Amino acid sequence: MLWVDLRNQSNQSCLSSSFDGICHTQTVKQSSTCPRLLNTAEADLICFEYDYPDIQSLHLLQQTRQSDPDLPILMFTEQHSEALAIWAFRTGVWDYHVKPLSEADMVHITDSLKTASEFRDAIKLRNIRCDSEPLPEEVRFRAPTSGESTLQHAVNYVQNHYPEKILESDMAEMCGLTVNKFCRLFKQTYDLTFQEYLIGYRLKESTRLLLNPVASIADVAFTVGFNDPSYYARVFKKYMGLSPSECRQLLKEKREIGNIDTRIMEMKIPV
Repeated sequence: MLWVDLRNQSNQSCLSSSFDGICHTQTVKQSSTCPRLLNTAEADLICFEYDYPDIQSLHLLQQTRQSDPDLPILMFTEQHSEALAIWAFRTGVWDYHVKPLSEADMVHITDSLKTASEFRDAIKLRNIRCDSEPLPEEVRFRAPTSGESTLQHAVNYVQNHYPEKILESDMAEMCGLTVNKFCRLFKQTYDLTFQEYLIGYRLKESTRLLLNPVASIADVAFTVGFNDPSYYARVFKKYMGLSPSECRQLLKEKREIGNIDTRIMEMKIPV
């Protein structure tokens, strides 16, 4: 297995070393700003590890896919979005994983490594044209600050578990910080508190659910993590300037969608 380390951080990848006992792993550390073309002649499988993908480093994955279209590619990334995942699969990445990985993820990956030869046959059938898939816009952004890197685990967790009960103490532990340091760093980094971010993310997701005419306002509130529909309605009004039912009507009539998107952007929700 060829492991391509395209992280901005210079420390050794703990993720790649976890596969040493499973297969022979050759690690190549690449500069994300100027990646070199890879020699994949002897590789049965290639893994691209990112923290924050950018244009050059994703182009390397595309070029590798073009030069060896039958080679199974796994992609690991710390920054995650729906657009990035869609790009990866359309480009021909066989599997896409968001760090940190759970034990179930590791089991899945380990099992997949045992059938790498079968991957090649399946990839041939997919006949993917990776040269035609445009890069997601978000990879044009600047490199993250140290605060963003430290807090990324918490941000990823909220995006994947926002309907659940989320405690600052758990997020602080996940980021290796005390609660006080976590709260202070979050405020300094994103110019809003963690609770404001959590509420904002839930409100953003609720605007998507409001498009469903079958779902009641209470259903939407419970689905995105608000236990009290009345509180949800008050918070929605405070941040969005209109009630959930008014927002639903505007979305239904396809009016002022741009204004609603602007209100969401003004909440400064990190992605």
